[in-house]
Order: sequence, then C-alpha cells, then structure tokens
Amino acid sequence: MILRRNTDQPVAAGPALDLAAALAAVDGIAEAIAGKAATVDRSATLPRQSIAALREARLLSAAAPQEYGGHGLTTLELSEIAQRLGTLCGSTAMIWAMHQIQLACMTASAQREPRLAEYLTQAAREQHLIASVTSEDGIGGSLRTSRTAILPVSDGIRLTKRAPTVSYAEAADSFLVTARRTAEAAAGDQVLVLVLARQARMRPTGAWDTLGMRGTCSGPQELTAQVPAWQVLPQPFSEIAARWMVPLSHVLWSAVWCGIAEDALRRSARYTQARLQGSTAAPNPRLGLMYTDHCAMTNAIRQFATEYDRDPAAAGLNVRANALKMQVSTDAVRVAQLALEVCGMAGYSETGEFSVCRQLRDLLSAPLMISNDRLNQATSELVAFGDVLWAPRVTPVPGQR
Repeated sequence: MILRRNTDQPVAAGPALDLAAALAAVDGIAEAIAGKAATVDRSATLPRQSIAALREARLLSAAAPQEYGGHGLTTLELSEIAQRLGTLCGSTAMIWAMHQIQLACMTASAQREPRLAEYLTQAAREQHLIASVTSEDGIGGSLRTSRTAILPVSDGIRLTKRAPTVSYAEAADSFLVTARRTAEAAAGDQVLVLVLARQARMRPTGAWDTLGMRGTCSGPQELTAQVPAWQVLPQPFSEIAARWMVPLSHVLWSAVWCGIAEDALRRSARYTQARLQGSTAAPNPRLGLMYTDHCAMTNAIRQFATEYDRDPAAAGLNVRANALKMQVSTDAVRVAQLALEVCGMAGYSETGEFSVCRQLRDLLSAPLMISNDRLNQATSELVAFGDVLWAPRVTPVPGQR
C-alpha cells in the first residue's frame, strides 16, 4: 500500500500558542476526543477524528521551534499538554506525544540542512503527523541496534525494514526510520532517515489486536522507501537518541500515563461521591493513596522536565529519565488498580461513567514500552560502574532559608 499525504483541509495559520492557549485549545476539543475514546478502544481503530481535531487546533506543531512556524513549547509545557490529553483518550495522547518527540529529534538537524528546515516548516504549517520506525525484527527491542542498512542508489538511498511495531502508520504524513549508515557499518552505527509517506510503501505483516492502547494501531509493518540523500539526518542517531529521543520519550510517555491515571482517579472519586450521597460513611481510604501517588508522579515529571529544559546535556540525565519512566509506569498502574477496587463492579464494567477498564488496560502497556526490566538492568550497571549518577542537589535561592 502506498501512503499519501492526508487530504484534510488546510489549517489556518495563526500566532504561536503559549501553554495557556494550548491548554485552552485542548479543552476546546476535549469533548470530541473523550467522546470517541471508547469507540476507538473497542474497535482498535485510529482516532482519526481526534487527530483531525488536534490538527485543526494547531496542536501538532507544539514542539516545533517558532522559527519553523511551530509553537516552540518547552518540555515542561509539552508534558502538561500530554497529561491533559491523557485524561481524555490514552491512544490519542500517546500518538500526540510520539509525534512531538519526532519533531524534537529533527530540530538540530534542520539547523544544519536547509532542506530539512524547509520540511520542518512545511510540517508545522500543514500540521503533518510524523511517526517513527525504530523497532526491528530480530534485534530484541534494542533502540540502539539496527539490522537494516541504507543502500546507495543513483539518485539517493533506499532501505527496507521490517518492524514489529509502527504506531499510527496509516495516518502518518512522514516517518523517521533508523538504519545502519552503510551495509558494512556496525549494528550501532545508525542514522535517522526522513521518509515522506508518498515515498514509502508500507506492507502490514500482522494484526493489531491488543489488550490496551488499541487506538495507536501499532501493528507490524514492512517499510520500503527510496529517498534523496539529504533526507538522511546529518547527526548520528546515537546523539539524537541520547539528547532527544530517550529523555523526551520517557517524560512525555510518563505524562500521558499520569493523565490516564488521573482519569481513573477522578472516576473513582465521582463513584464515591455518588455512593456516599446522603451518607455519613467515610470515603474509601484508597482514594488518599491514589491521590498521593498521582501527586508524586506529577511532581517527578515536572521536576525532570524542568531539569531537562535547563540543560538537555546534563551528566546523568538519561539514567534519571530511566528512573522516571520506571517510577511512573509502575505507579500509574497501581492508581488504576486501586480505582478498580474503589469502583468495584461499576469499574469492572466496560461501559458506564465509572468504568476504568480502558484506563487500566492502557496503563498495563506502560511497563512494556521499553521494558522496565531492560531499563532496570541498564540503571543497575550505571549505579555500579557509572561516573555520574545522582540527581543534582537543589541550590538554595539567596535570601531564602
């Protein structure tokens, strides 16, 4: 199947949005997104109407710098939007977050290659949706390993890659694809290739019928493409992964999970209010535990995002990103499980205002997205043998005690 540019109506240009305006835009389309969440989950289909609403609200260019026509929002601001979207529809929020990560990964390369800058400007103007193709059959889930290599041809390069997961492929306007630099290159000598949808032939190699995050439609695909050589990003993927892809993935994914957990918490609170109306009985103490966990997750996300915005190259940042991901992916599941215990059969039902089935199923994907076991092993090695590990101490503000 040849993928082509989406045929949505052009989006009217406007001024860059700040965080308040972006959150107001989310609130303006919240009903449209939340209203389709159950249907998207049940049918395991893309949330096309939600994506269209994000495009119409100009929220797909949130991470693109203002010099390229985007909103230039900080990581902290992006995480606030991701969390807000997570309360509405986990699949839509995850698609939005993954797309923002791709925009950020392109920014430094756009500063070095004018044609990439032109594409980034077009992507912001037309509200393109960018997907990633970083997984690959036969590499065991290792982001920093590729079997596929780019091969030179007379007018550029070509590649063929079989990936076990490619999220929202059918809706994407372009892809960022990892591959070895040459056929002779080592597995870790990778580059990132921009592939426009009209340049790609995508062949589904399996089905997508999963427990949760069903609307991301992250089924296996084989991608074949031939593109001009300038669409190979000039920076090594090792730099892009360490500086942008890994830390941004962990913080924005965490924000989405925190938002989904918040939705479960709010449903259980509403259930408790309805059940205890006119009663003097005490609320379920699990609500306090859930709220405490949610506050801890939110604060951890904000702290890491602030630190990353201050110095994206700070020593030890990636290991702290790993710690954030492991914490939130574990605690968010616990919040949803507690919400189920509070709501009982009303929460166990797939329908109804107190159902937390979708939220729990979506969150069960969190420990698997870059396996917590893999991250814990890497963190353990750094704790044992790394040079810089510990989170920086807070420096007091002069005059404060």
